[in-house]
Amino acid sequence: MTEYIPPIRERLTEELIEIANCKDENIWQKEATYQAQKELIRRNVSEEQQQLIISNKNALSEEEHKAELERLEKNKTESYTFFEMIFLFIFGPIIFFNTSFFSNYHTIFTLRGENYFLKFKQRIIIFILSFSAWFLYTNYSYKKSEKKRLEEIEKIDISDWEKLHGYD
Repeated sequence: MTEYIPPIRERLTEELIEIANCKDENIWQKEATYQAQKELIRRNVSEEQQQLIISNKNALSEEEHKAELERLEKNKTESYTFFEMIFLFIFGPIIFFNTSFFSNYHTIFTLRGENYFLKFKQRIIIFILSFSAWFLYTNYSYKKSEKKRLEEIEKIDISDWEKLHGYD
């Protein structure tokens, strides 16, 4: 007889009922369902009690499923606040490439999975604008520093060096 961990005899009655009434052999082996049925008989749990617990569990899972569908439906129209948009705009490239740094913000892919369609669209637009702004800023800063460097080079007097090397 196969011994499971935790042992079948030590499991809760609700769990034993679930094992004993499982029809899918990919989830529980036949031997496990047989052991669970034997343990339920030993605990004096009748078929009626088992069916009552299964129907309660099914009703509960249906309620959870309905609540999840309502949550997903509500997520469709949820939007970022103004301050969240500003934060995403400022730190867009950092958030995009290093999601662990800002762990409370979903990634683009999890937004789609959680049915946040409006937030998904907003995030894409904000990231495009953010990347564009960062590119323009770095490009402007580079050109400005390059111009300053060239002006400093132009200010240097090299007449002594030219005389020394015969360019005069």
